Amino acid sequence: MYALKNKKFAYLFIAFFIISNFLWNYFFQHKQAFLDWGGVTFQTIACLTSFGWLFATYKNDDGKAKKFWLYLGLGILSYIIGILIWVFYEFILGVHGDTLLLPKIFWIGQNGFYFVALLYMMNVVKSKLLTIRFSFDMLIIMAVATTFNWVFIIAPLLKMKGNPFHLVELMYPILDLGVLGGVISLLIASNTVFNKKTLYLLIVGLLVQILADTLFSYLSVKNLYTVGSISEPLWILSLFFLALAGIYHETPSQVKHKNDSQIENRFFVRHSLPYAGVVLLSLYVISQIYHTAPVVVGLFLTILLVVLRQLFTLLENDKLVSELNDLNEQLEVKVKERTDRLVETINQMEYLAYHDVVTGLPNRRFIEKRLSRAISNHHVRSKKKIAFLLLDLDRFKHINDSLGHSYGDLLLKEVGDRLTSSLKPSELVCRIGGDEYGILLENKNEIQIEKIAENILTVLRKTYDIRGEELYVTPSIGVSIFPEHGNSFESLLMKADTAMYKVKEAGKNHYKIYHAEMDIEPQVTMENALRKGIERNELELYYQPQVSLENNKIVGVEALLRWIRPDQGMVPPCEFIPLAEETGLILPLGEWVLKEACLQSVKWGEQGILPIRIAVNISAIQFQQNNFIEKVTETLFETKANPENIELEITESVAMGSIEETLSKLQSLKEMGFHIAMDDFGTGYSSLQYLNQYPIDHLKIDRSFISSLHTSEKNVAIVKLIVLMAKGLNYKVIAEGVEDDSQKLFLRSIECDEYQGYLFSPPLNRLDTEVLLQKQLTKK
Repeated sequence: MYALKNKKFAYLFIAFFIISNFLWNYFFQHKQAFLDWGGVTFQTIACLTSFGWLFATYKNDDGKAKKFWLYLGLGILSYIIGILIWVFYEFILGVHGDTLLLPKIFWIGQNGFYFVALLYMMNVVKSKLLTIRFSFDMLIIMAVATTFNWVFIIAPLLKMKGNPFHLVELMYPILDLGVLGGVISLLIASNTVFNKKTLYLLIVGLLVQILADTLFSYLSVKNLYTVGSISEPLWILSLFFLALAGIYHETPSQVKHKNDSQIENRFFVRHSLPYAGVVLLSLYVISQIYHTAPVVVGLFLTILLVVLRQLFTLLENDKLVSELNDLNEQLEVKVKERTDRLVETINQMEYLAYHDVVTGLPNRRFIEKRLSRAISNHHVRSKKKIAFLLLDLDRFKHINDSLGHSYGDLLLKEVGDRLTSSLKPSELVCRIGGDEYGILLENKNEIQIEKIAENILTVLRKTYDIRGEELYVTPSIGVSIFPEHGNSFESLLMKADTAMYKVKEAGKNHYKIYHAEMDIEPQVTMENALRKGIERNELELYYQPQVSLENNKIVGVEALLRWIRPDQGMVPPCEFIPLAEETGLILPLGEWVLKEACLQSVKWGEQGILPIRIAVNISAIQFQQNNFIEKVTETLFETKANPENIELEITESVAMGSIEETLSKLQSLKEMGFHIAMDDFGTGYSSLQYLNQYPIDHLKIDRSFISSLHTSEKNVAIVKLIVLMAKGLNYKVIAEGVEDDSQKLFLRSIECDEYQGYLFSPPLNRLDTEVLLQKQLTKK
């Protein structure tokens, strides 16, 4: 508690005090007045110094022993008051101090405060004192001490009649017995409160105090006590020991644990005290009667051996108990460590069970629990709604396939971060799986729900910078509302999924709130029907003419797949083509379309129709197959078709794959004689850096640019730029979705080569296409 320099000062002061006291007594040994004044002065200085150190310890201590130091200080203060009263009567009033009762009461008060301090500490450590062994040890020691006190001090004092002061002096041995009991308690159980040095100094100081009182009482009984006797320097010495104990005192957190040797030493002292008392008492008894009964010497030796045997047995037992306690403590530490690791593992497992690994967002299981709780807590009469938003990233698969899953994962995390930052803490965002996110909104009305959906669209449309690549993705959002659209997670998810697919059918990049008219045939049922449709030849090719803007003649047709179900009629391609891509059915469908187009080209040649180009769409999945070139070669071999009459249309997403692999496949197709066209140009992510390397014959401008020529000057500029660029690369340009004459005139003015659309003809079946081609042949 005190700095090292304060401890050094204390030792220097005590040494200086003792030397000064010795010199004073030496030089003035023949001058009684100086000796008396010097004795009083030195005692007063010692008391004041000790009181100051103990009071400082009391002020600085914040542990269990705080009041203990206060009571010790009050005891020293009581001693000072007694001295001052004695001085007043002795030197000022001239009354003989030894005959006064009042100073003796204050001196006895010192022992009383010491006893109270020790009682307080016994109460603090009572859990270690309330044992049968301690009780018996205490009784044995106190019985021995009481016996000696009775024989040498108490009994003689009681025999002194006629002097009331002897009754006051009787309090010295009685209180000293109490202090002795407290000292034994400190020795046995205070290791949790005091450190080693503090404990030893306290015990020595209190024992010196008891010794000084005992000598004083004994000398008083023998009428040998005089001022300046041996008891007075012992009292001063006890004060300094107690003060030093206060200086060395530390808080419990600073107390170091005892090592094995310290524990063993403490056990030895603790167990030897009662036996030592028995031995001392036995020695006294023998000294009194061995002349008359020599046999008691042998009895004493026998008792001594038994005592020693019992003492060492107890030490061994305590050592075993101590080792067992150490093992228990180590076991408890290991159990706690393993428990902590188990709790940590369980927390990690629980986190992983309810969170997505890639984005760190809550997962489907988490939002399912949260939504179920929100539904159960929702008040029936509340006008506020619970909304579930299902968000899907448009064209995410193309990014994942072309740049790799590492880019896709980073994009998914960035999307999750944007969603989280754009919503309130009470609005939950989770990743359902793949490129789908779920958003839970509670206590919202429909207007608020729509505003949140619009804000999400705005946030997610912004450019993403992923490892230096600028990526653009748009979201399609379906919204379902509790309780109108369902009362469970599965039902709300299904309705939101339905609304989300309606957004995709309508061009993506928007949101829709579910309504009953959106219900469509379940995906599993449609998938099974499509598989059977392939087997039952329910598929058919329609052809849309591609017309030259220069002479308005048909120069080619695009083969478009149609599914005609016997029970429903024609199924829109936007319903079954995405399903075929998800389920892998796009591969057999793509092979069937290419084979049918090749067969039709051969038939038209046999019918005498002029050679005409048939454009066939190749899906990204189909093109990326390792055996794609082999499959195309097999188809040509089986159909005997002329590849110069076939044009293969690939999308920009195909071109975003491995540049070397894509270029190799395109060159192989070109060497075989096929025409190559890039479809939907301007809507994807193709790099102009590689565009000039591809052996392309046609660029097809997507219908989205053509349809908005009247309303968007930017699209007009984009179409002009595409045509200009294509001419510079020696590519021909085909515009899709031309529906009125103004669009046609514009395309002709910028020197676009060809167009297709409802302005000339919608997609036609095989027979109607042949009639249209025959008419052109007849006119020619």
